[in-house]
Amino acid sequence: MIDELGHILREARETKGYTLREVQDKTRINSRFLEALEMGDFDRLPTPTHVRGFLRNYSRFLGLDPEPMLERYELGQSQRPKRRQQPVIMDTTQPVGAALEAPPDNHPFFDPVNMEVDTAYQGGNSGSGGESILRLVIIVALIGLLYLAGQRFLPLILGQGDGTEALTEGITEAIQNITNRETPTPEATATEEAGASSVLLPTSRNEVPVGELTPTATRPPLPATMETIDLEIIILERAWMEVTIDGSVLFTGIARPTDPPYEWTANDEVRINTGNAIGVSVTINNVPLGPLGGRGEAKEEVWQTTN
Repeated sequence: MIDELGHILREARETKGYTLREVQDKTRINSRFLEALEMGDFDRLPTPTHVRGFLRNYSRFLGLDPEPMLERYELGQSQRPKRRQQPVIMDTTQPVGAALEAPPDNHPFFDPVNMEVDTAYQGGNSGSGGESILRLVIIVALIGLLYLAGQRFLPLILGQGDGTEALTEGITEAIQNITNRETPTPEATATEEAGASSVLLPTSRNEVPVGELTPTATRPPLPATMETIDLEIIILERAWMEVTIDGSVLFTGIARPTDPPYEWTANDEVRINTGNAIGVSVTINNVPLGPLGGRGEAKEEVWQTTN
């Protein structure tokens, strides 16, 4: 049943004349995962949730009804025999030291774990992604504290002053990196107060003055009826972003202005989370909504179809 499912996907793709690389560019699904779906090797995908999400979007892209495809997948999974671990029998005739030096090949403790997961899909869902980011911030903070402590006390040991100035600069830089903000210089502050907008931020299409990146108080209205949601995202500033389409996380990570526009089509719901709302400009069904919020603002936006 699993081989038959992969054959249906591959035959539909070849009928439409697409290569795996072309499908990857259009659906934002890694070609390795597309190949695994067509081969029926679902264990190569990170989780069963990813399998269902990718299978649903891939089927829709190929013009197939995703529900029967998902039913085939679930049926195939239920028919797979469950693997049972063989008991490990220790040879009591050998010394304990020898057993530790040469563990058996089938010992469960030494089973390799495949940790290869595409970085674009790490995090699984918004909850686990938030925990990963929190751990990363804690690790960076600890490393920063160790570095700053060295900057503070090493000059004392070498007789080169107390290191207070270097410590202050290090703390300021660490805070700026974590909050993704830059300390304005007096010249920049005076320029902003005078109403000048000469500082430009790069975008994926052109350069837009900072003043024009500020989100407006009101957004243009979306169509009253939306059977599908055509989403386009243009990255204006470096920002962490997570995009969930119809319940499947299709992107999570750092997005940059050099990235090409991100495009997806949803049949039910679009959900966007970001840690720098001004850097994420959204267009829904050809209606430009602009940046999602202010600089450094954490924002979550949700759009749903009306069918």
